[in-house]
Amino acid sequence: MFKLPLLQPQLTGPNGIERKESQSVMAPFAGGGVRSGKESDLAAAVAAAQTASFDVRGWSRQAKEITSDLTASDKYKSLALHAEVKLAEALERCERVSPVSHTSSGEERPNKLRTAVACQLLGEFAEFCGPFSGVLTTLRDELLKAVYSWHYSSERGGLSFDQLPWFAVSERLERDKEAMVEEREAFKAQMKEQQEAVSRIEEQMTALRRATDTAQLEAATLRSHLDRVVASEESARLEAKTGREELKKLRKEYLKMKDELEAEREAHTKLQERYAELNDYTAARIDQLGAALGEAEAEAGDAKRLAESRMPPEVYEKLQATLADCQSELELAQSHIRDVEAVNTKLAHRLDVMTPRPVWRKIAEHNIQPGRRTAELVHRVEEKLGRYANELEELKARLNLAAALLQPDAAPTEVQLTLVTEDSNYFLTEGASTTATPASGGPAVAEPCGLAATVPRCLRWPQRVTLQTLSQEQTEALVVAMWKARQTMDVTSSSGTLQSFVYYYFNPQGMATADTARLCYSFYYAASTYAKSSSLVRTFWLVMTGQVAEAAAVDQRVMVSGLSALLHSLPAVNAPGDGGDAGTSERVLHVEDVSSALERLFPNRPSFRISKLREALRTQFGGGETVRLEALSAVLEPHGLQTPPASTSPGIAKASRFRQELLGGKSGGGGGGGAAAVGPFVSVLLGQHIDEVQTLCMEVATQLADTPTVPYTDGDGVGDSPAEVVAVVEKLGALLGPSRAAACVLAALGFSTGDGSGGASRRSSAEGDVDGVGIGGGGATSDDVVMPMGAIVDLGDMTAWVLRRCLIRPLRSYDVSGAMQWAKEALEDSAS
Repeated sequence: MFKLPLLQPQLTGPNGIERKESQSVMAPFAGGGVRSGKESDLAAAVAAAQTASFDVRGWSRQAKEITSDLTASDKYKSLALHAEVKLAEALERCERVSPVSHTSSGEERPNKLRTAVACQLLGEFAEFCGPFSGVLTTLRDELLKAVYSWHYSSERGGLSFDQLPWFAVSERLERDKEAMVEEREAFKAQMKEQQEAVSRIEEQMTALRRATDTAQLEAATLRSHLDRVVASEESARLEAKTGREELKKLRKEYLKMKDELEAEREAHTKLQERYAELNDYTAARIDQLGAALGEAEAEAGDAKRLAESRMPPEVYEKLQATLADCQSELELAQSHIRDVEAVNTKLAHRLDVMTPRPVWRKIAEHNIQPGRRTAELVHRVEEKLGRYANELEELKARLNLAAALLQPDAAPTEVQLTLVTEDSNYFLTEGASTTATPASGGPAVAEPCGLAATVPRCLRWPQRVTLQTLSQEQTEALVVAMWKARQTMDVTSSSGTLQSFVYYYFNPQGMATADTARLCYSFYYAASTYAKSSSLVRTFWLVMTGQVAEAAAVDQRVMVSGLSALLHSLPAVNAPGDGGDAGTSERVLHVEDVSSALERLFPNRPSFRISKLREALRTQFGGGETVRLEALSAVLEPHGLQTPPASTSPGIAKASRFRQELLGGKSGGGGGGGAAAVGPFVSVLLGQHIDEVQTLCMEVATQLADTPTVPYTDGDGVGDSPAEVVAVVEKLGALLGPSRAAACVLAALGFSTGDGSGGASRRSSAEGDVDGVGIGGGGATSDDVVMPMGAIVDLGDMTAWVLRRCLIRPLRSYDVSGAMQWAKEALEDSAS
């Protein structure tokens, strides 16, 4: 359906009335305002418009096609009859061409053709009305404006378009409206489906976003876990390497012990043979003595019967007792006489007479009163000589002990104590996973180590020692007291190695006694036993036996003091429920802050070791989220650096000696003289430090053992494994680096490393982090130190010197300065 101006604008006037002239020329086609029931009709119309012209029929042409050949008016005498007949014929033709239709309610629908015919006939009949023709024509035109629209439609197809009345336009609009309503409902359904699809897509997008976030979080977790696994792998590799080295060492020890076992077996076989011989001799001797006893009992029976027949029994019993006493005295006198006769026999060639006369004046000087008979005098002299002989033996033993104690102390080394209980014949050897108390329940007795110069001075004793049972708490208290005593003594004098100081600590009078020997042996055995379970005792044991340098203990105290200072630099928080402000005397720290401080203090330590420290901290302080700084400092303070006393202090000598109150408590019950037990946190902290030092020292010993030896026959006592110093430095440099290796070797040989003090004169020399020290050709390692060329040393001695005189620990084992800088920045951030 189109408006006429769009098809042929020449055919309509200003009011849309059809013009009289008709043209077949089509005006330019435009799509604005065009509406059609079907888009295909519009497309067909546009395509046809491009190739042909339009045939536009107004209402008058539609009516003329029906009324053009109707009966003329001149055939009728009556105009009314003519009009009636013409109207009837026109309507009858309209019925044939376009039948009348009805609505669903039975009403007749308006007909487009009948309407055009009625309007045409109305105009024709108006011309017959004379003076009313103009009025009727005007009325017709006005009705036409109300009845006919400006819309045209092609109902028969093609390019012929008919003008439509308003009711036809209305019907078309109704049909279009219904179609549009249907389209709208379909569009709404489609929109609803699309909205549901969009909702599903949005839900899927939300789920995908959540899945993406979860995947990203899991990826971050996996990355962190991968980092921990990589760190754990590196640590495991290092531990595996250390384990392999330990396995090699254990294999060597196994072969050595196997050889010793073979030697022991041979000795045991010889002892068994000796035992068999002694058993045979003893059996024969017992038989002889049994026979003699039988004869003596028979004679005694005969004598008893004879005596009973002559005297009362009680008198006989008294005489028999008196006889037994006399016989014992006689046997003792005969024994002394035999000893005197033996001496006289030895001195017979010096005497001019057979029986010398006693010099009574000399005898009186020894407070011996002469008796009425010579036998009494001889008996008294023998008793006096026996006492003098015993005193002489004691003096000889003390002289031998004093001579042994005057010998220089041996190099620090680990000594195995052989233990035997009083109730059993088997032996317990140090290192055999035994406790301080023997399984038999009796007191443990240690075999003496002897008086040789190779034995540590604190263990030089010629007799068996009954050990005193020490608990782990008592041993730890002794260790803490001995460290303090050693620091106190170093203020005024040097006590040598820690092994030498142990003798000085337990022997304040200078001469060992049975009691001090018991203390030394008991402490030595307790230290070797509890070194497996206490990190504090293990540090002392490794230093005392020369396995690590004493500088390791000093470095351990430096680390603890650095941690204490770091904790005091952390920002304080309010403790839950305390109501106190941060910065007051009752400072409280977050456990997470302490954990972060530990990670900053130990940057190269594996994460699982930091986790152990964190778990130990929570275990010792109740597992809360906060910890009091005062309590944490009290735990760390005994193991940090201590201020040494003044050199003029009168209590220095007393403070450097053993005090019995350290062992005043019972075993296992606070016998540490008031010292607090080492908690889990400090135990793990000290244990990880000494483990790192010990592991690296074992690697150094293994590395030095592989140094190539050189033939050396000068006979200057170099040792069984001679090697050049330069080769030792090169071998050690593969593990520690050239500069650290050169510094360690120079310090071990007693040379200065450029700091103005000799490495041999300091217990804490050779930190190992010496810059600018290396190996270069012939040997200058720095500006003021020259590496000795061609020098030959024994590998065993060099290994012992390096381990005892050099602090060997991993680089950046802890970083106090970096951690303090981090704590300072954290404190500034919290303040801002």
